[in-house]
Order: sequence, then structure tokens, then C-alpha cells
Amino acid sequence: MSQRSYFRDDPDPGNDRLEREDFAKRTIGALTEIRRQSKSSVAGLIAPWGAGKSTTLEMIVKGLEQHDTDPWVVVDLNPWLYSDVESLQLGFFVSLREALPRGKKWGKKRERVGNFFTAISPMGKVNGLVGIDASSALESIGERIAGDVSANALRKKAEEVLGEVDSPILFVMDDLDRLTPDELLMVFKLVRLVGRLPNVYYLLAYDEKTLLDLIQQTSVASGNRARAREYMEKIIQVRFDVPDLRPAQKEHLTESALSEILATYSIDLTRDEEESFGVAYRDCLRHYLTTPRSINRYFAQVDAFYDSLNREVKFVDFALVTFIRTFEPGVYKNLTGVWRDELLGESAEFIFGRKKETVSEREDRWQAMLAEAHVATANIPGVHKVLLSLFPRLQGDGASQAGSGVGNRDYFDRYFSFGVPGDDISDVAMRQMVDAINETSDATSLNVVRAALMSDTKRTCRKLFRLLAGKSNASVSLLPVLAEVYAETDYEFFTIDGNARVLIEELARISMAETAANRIEEAVNLTGNLPHGAILLSTVLSRDVDREASINPEFQSCTAEILERRIIDLLSRPLEDISTHDFRHVYHWRLTAGKEATDSRLKQALIDGEWSTLDFAARSVSVATSGRSEWLSDVQFDLLEEVIGLDHFFDALQSQMGTDGPLPLRHHYEDTIENRRLVALGQLKQRRDRDRL
Repeated sequence: MSQRSYFRDDPDPGNDRLEREDFAKRTIGALTEIRRQSKSSVAGLIAPWGAGKSTTLEMIVKGLEQHDTDPWVVVDLNPWLYSDVESLQLGFFVSLREALPRGKKWGKKRERVGNFFTAISPMGKVNGLVGIDASSALESIGERIAGDVSANALRKKAEEVLGEVDSPILFVMDDLDRLTPDELLMVFKLVRLVGRLPNVYYLLAYDEKTLLDLIQQTSVASGNRARAREYMEKIIQVRFDVPDLRPAQKEHLTESALSEILATYSIDLTRDEEESFGVAYRDCLRHYLTTPRSINRYFAQVDAFYDSLNREVKFVDFALVTFIRTFEPGVYKNLTGVWRDELLGESAEFIFGRKKETVSEREDRWQAMLAEAHVATANIPGVHKVLLSLFPRLQGDGASQAGSGVGNRDYFDRYFSFGVPGDDISDVAMRQMVDAINETSDATSLNVVRAALMSDTKRTCRKLFRLLAGKSNASVSLLPVLAEVYAETDYEFFTIDGNARVLIEELARISMAETAANRIEEAVNLTGNLPHGAILLSTVLSRDVDREASINPEFQSCTAEILERRIIDLLSRPLEDISTHDFRHVYHWRLTAGKEATDSRLKQALIDGEWSTLDFAARSVSVATSGRSEWLSDVQFDLLEEVIGLDHFFDALQSQMGTDGPLPLRHHYEDTIENRRLVALGQLKQRRDRDRL
């Protein structure tokens, strides 16, 4: 964490970045003028919560106490210290009596004030005051019981005494906005009906909006805002409104806090990232970050939780998600709840386009959702813009987020777990492992990467996409691993987050492009000798067209040699004993080496009888795949025609195609050699009959 005390909420008069010192001096001058013109008065120091009210108050108090010509006696009376209004009343008079001068001259005078205090103090509460020597204030409780002196008479004597005080007494009461409605009314009653004594002044500090809300809840206003304000105006004669932060001050405080956090975590924002945060600030954040407390509160949250995610997420996205968590908890809850699928483009409406919306309709719908999440009406457009910047899919144009942003499903959970989840692998750790594999062929690191690819193929592939640049040795080591994973990966007809096989092929393409020329043969041998290795290499090579980082042509020739050796081995075995997987190497050999180099050898195998004509046709039946389920589909007539011609199969299999009967159903038969023969004969007969029409 940074060294700044973001969580500090105490007054900080020594750090005057908001020009409060000047305001405090003007307030002191105004209080001096009030003292000259009136014997007693009530002033209000008014500012929103977190605007630096307590700091300003402390500056005012210090200035009054140190005033060169007309010093004040300041009494800090905190209503929170008292359990009820009677105790507060007693505490007030004890504080007042203690503020009077001492010495023989003031002995009797202090007694007069104490007698008035005794007369109006509630019975039974005196000894309940914690930390107050009430006995010194009660000079003669017997007088009250006997009723020898009236409260009014005692009050006049007390007023005479207070009128002789050289230094005025200022009662300072802070945080009135933290009281309950009933407690607040009793404080006002004390100030207005009991405390209006000569040379006794009041400075009450509060957030006006909160105080009006409290008064509205009492019988004084009965829910009427105007009546609540009228009541306040009867209590407060003079207003001292602490100036709101100017836009430049808000920006300065925000930039200062942001810069310190960036320096703490050694973060260098790109120009685009700076602009992204700047736009979010102008559109939204500035309407929330309006006081020193709100700014500190926000960056305290960023500082407290970013450390565990440093270099694991995009800082700007984390900062904006933290903003939502801090100021709009209703929105934050929905991000991981009912809104998640749409934010990440995983909802059925988004995928299949069943819900057709115009841009305006989508915006209206989302603004209604934000209102339901209790976002203030004025703030809804800004919060909506922040969400659009975080989750590009909300724009409805199919855009997705690359990199480690919160809109990327691979990273989304990190922003809400305050760390890398247990089913994920740290990007930092992955980068270190790739470096170790590249530098020392570290087997332990390679095994960890292999396990990650096996357990979370898609996310791990997407991470590795960004880590292999310039890593030739790591690329060579990774290719055989990818072939192993490829063999275990199911074919997926449709997925929300991409096809695992396609992602492996793309990662293999990157690895092949990064492999140094002097290690290509080694890489092909390590990979191609695995059951699915040559097929993976061939598939990648067939799709390496118009790529920025093209693959060295030597990969093509080396892979073709591997496949040729595999086919030569197959030619010595009956086709009925060859698996569907092994026969796929024929297709990939033709694809990689070229038909001119391969088809003559395949044709000769059919002519010489090395391979059965029927079983060659049977093995040419394609397979429809879904997950780990496979069904026979269609004869690859192009393959048969190009290798030897369809007439060869029509003639050689004429007797077996002669019987009439229903055609085999497509996608109905399991992949066995018997079923392949049945499907091949049926489709060849249909093709022959159609061609002869």
C-alpha cells in the first residue's frame, strides 16, 4: 500500500491544500464583529460530510484562542458524550462554569452561575455524569428543594455575572448531523431556551441537508421541508458556508491521489488508458468525488485491494470497478449477478440475436435497470457510460474486450475476488514459467503449463497467446504439449467462449512462427511423432495464409516427411485394421505434401491391392462429431475422384452395389468398418445411378 493515510478521517489543519486557512480567518473576523454587535448569537459552520468541516473548525478555534486583541474562551461540547438531554444540559452548565475566570474575585460570581445551574438541573442526573465533578457545581442543592430562590431570579444574577466576563465564551458543537432527530431537537432547545446568556456564543458545525432531513422526521416539521428550513433559520442567526471544492481543486486532489498510487505500484498508464480514465472522470466520477473525504474514501479502496492484483488486471478497469463498488453498491451487486451474462456476451439474447434492439432501446433499457439499482437519476447517464467503457459488448455491435480487462470473461472474476481465483493461474506466474521454459527448458514449469492447458484449455491458450513472442525455445517445448492436449480435446460444434481445438491450433501457429529455423526439424519430430502431432501441424499449415507472422516453409517439408513415413507404415496394414484417426493422416499428407506428390502413391496401392477398394471408399466416409460422440456422414467423392476416379469404384464394387434397398441414413451409424462399408456402398450406388441419368 501507499504511504498516504487515505483512511484517516481526523481534522488535518496542518495540511491546507484547499485554502481553508483563508476561510477560517474570514470567519474569525466575522465572529469578532458578531461579538461587537450582539451579546449572544448562534452561528452555523455548514458543509457536506467529508468537505473538511472539522479541519476548518479546528483552524477557527485555534485562531480564536490565539487572537491578539480579543481572545475567546472556547468550549468544545460534544453532544455524543452524553446519554440523554438532561445529561447534556448538566454538561453544558458544568462546562460553562469551568470556562469562567478563577480567583477570589470570581468566587461568589461563580457561585451565582452554579446556583442558577442547580435551580434548573434535573434531579437525579447530576451524579450520573461521567468524568464531571458535579458536587463542585452544586453549591447548595438545599436551596432548590426549599424553593427559597426562583430560577428566573437566579438566571438574572447569572446573566449579570456573565456580562462582566472580559473574554467571550464560544461553545463549539461539531457533528450535529450525526445525532438522532430527537437528540437534535433537544440540543436546539438547550441552545435557544437555556443557553442564550450574555457573552455566550455558539458555533454549530453540520451538514445542512442531513440536518433538514432529521428535522423533517420530527413533529416540528412533520415531513415538510420548508418548515424544517424555517425552524433552522430561527436557531441559526449567522451562516458560515464552507466553500465547495472548485473543479480545479477536485481534479488536483484526484490527480494527486491517483499519481501516488501509480507510483506506489510502478504503473505506467498508456495514453489510451489515461484517456479512458479521464473520460470516465469527466462523464461520471467527478459528480461523486466532490469532497476530500469522498476522494480519500475512493482511493483508499483502490489502494487497499489493488496490491493482490498488481500486474494481474488492467489498473484503470480495476479503478472503475472499485468506483462502482464504493459509490453504487446496487450496481456492483448486479455486475456479478443478473447482469453478468449480458455484460460478457453470454446471454442467449446476445448470442442468437433473438432480442432485436435499436441503440436507443438498449440505452433506455439499461438506464431503467440502473434506476432499479438505486442510481440517482442525475447520475444514470454517467454510470451507464462507465459500464459501456468496461464492457464493450453492451454496445451491441459484437465487440469483445481483449487483454486483461474486466469485460474479458477470462479475467472478470479477478476483479471481484480481489485476487487470482483458485481455478485460475496468475499471469505473473505464467509469464515466469514461460521464461523459465525458454531459458532452461524447466520441466516443472512445463508440467504446470501442461496441466493448465488440460484443465482450462481455452483460458490458458488465450494467456499464452501474449507470452510467446520472442520465445523460440519455449515455443519448441510447447508444441508437443499442445499435441497432447489436442488429442484430449473434444470437438465443440458451438461454444460461447471459443472452440478449444481452434484455440490450440492458433497457439500452435504462434509457436511455429516463433520457432527458430535451426530448431524446426527438432520441433516437427518432437511433435509429429505423437498420435495427433502431425495432424495438428498439418492443420495449422493449411490455414497459414496471409498471416502477419508467417511460418517458415521448412515446417511444411518436415511435416510432409513425417506424414509420408506414417502413410508408408499404413500401406503395410489392411485398411480394416486402420483406425479412423490413423486414416486421417492420408488426408493431411495430401494437404501438406500436395496431391501431385501423394495421389500416385495412393492410386498404386489400390491398383496393386495393397489396400482394398471397398475399404478405401469406406475409410473415405467423413465423420460428424459432437463432443466425444461421432456418427458417419458422407463419402468424400472428391478424394475418390482425384486419387483414381469414381469409375474405378463403380466397376470394382458393381456386384456389391447391385441389390436394391433403402439407402443408409446419414448421421445414424456408429463409426465401425462394417457400417462404413454399408454407408460407402449405399452412397456410391446413389452417385452412380444419378451420374447415369
